[in-house]
Amino acid sequence: MKNKSAKQLYNEYRIKFALLAVAYAVVLALVLGVMKTNMLLGIAIIVMLAVSLRAVFEGLREKTLEVVIFEDLDPEKFNELVELGAFKKAHRLRILGAISAGDYDKAFAIIAETEGNSKNPLEKANNIYRKGYVYFEKREFSKLPAVVAEFEALKRAPGNVPQMFANFTVFDKYDAFADEDYQYVVDVCEQDLRLVSRKAQNHKITKLNVSFYRAVSLYMMGELDAAREAFEEIVAFAPKMHKAALSRRYLEEIAEKTDGEAHI
Repeated sequence: MKNKSAKQLYNEYRIKFALLAVAYAVVLALVLGVMKTNMLLGIAIIVMLAVSLRAVFEGLREKTLEVVIFEDLDPEKFNELVELGAFKKAHRLRILGAISAGDYDKAFAIIAETEGNSKNPLEKANNIYRKGYVYFEKREFSKLPAVVAEFEALKRAPGNVPQMFANFTVFDKYDAFADEDYQYVVDVCEQDLRLVSRKAQNHKITKLNVSFYRAVSLYMMGELDAAREAFEEIVAFAPKMHKAALSRRYLEEIAEKTDGEAHI
């Protein structure tokens, strides 16, 4: 995938999509013929086709297009795919592409668009998380308490059950960071990194995000040697992601601080 342009990947996806659609149409035509002699069998096959249809096409998109961001960690090419017309309704992926490239205004615009249309509480929680992550990247740490408060209000909203938000442990990090409990964030991140499953589609993105939380927390603690090593690992792991650029800025600041200490 790395050697192909966004246009080549998108054209490849469209061709495969069309071939799959034709294959399903042929099978459906055959099933309609079967229904003339065996109605129940025909209905059973149609139900199976309907169930598999979405999974098959989503699998095609995942292996052909989504791999650009989840495996290659290439936001520039991924956003070129977005401009070509991919992911029109996949707001989650468009937001990810914008944040990964450092285009925070676009990310907030898509979040605002989805907030107006979504009634799904989990999607709302994800949008709150995404806003918090942008603030974290921008070093607008003073806004994190408001993000946590918005999430807590969502959990208490009528019809919502707190247990449904159990996986949103990221807000514990935001809360601890806002309270300057950086050691807690470091400890939780190190535990999270040990638990990241390589089988998950987003395991590289998860590793990158958690590593960045950890690196920034080490920096805020004044653990500059450990922070330097953490930021250098981020740059090496995902050089095309915006977090690499942010990490380089932190590395410059660490160099300035350590040089200043050396001259005292």
